Amino acid sequence: GCMLNGKLYPFGHIERTEDCYTCTCSESRMECCSLFHTPVSYDKKKCKVVFNKRLCDYDVVHNKDPQRSVFATPV
Repeated sequence: GCMLNGKLYPFGHIERTEDCYTCTCSESRMECCSLFHTPVSYDKKKCKVVFNKRLCDYDVVHNKDPQRSVFATPV
């Protein structure tokens, strides 16, 4: 298998790792791509970015009210 961030994954295709990547593991290497987009277009003074591990994506939320989500443009 392949080791990624201290966890052993089996050879072949890995649909989703614990850190939100999709990977292919072979005897010679492991190739991974992220399953999330990083937001870039949002009001950085009023909002902050929080990683949502359950959805493998970032949420942009208001600083004063983190329960309130904000629309952002992903890259």
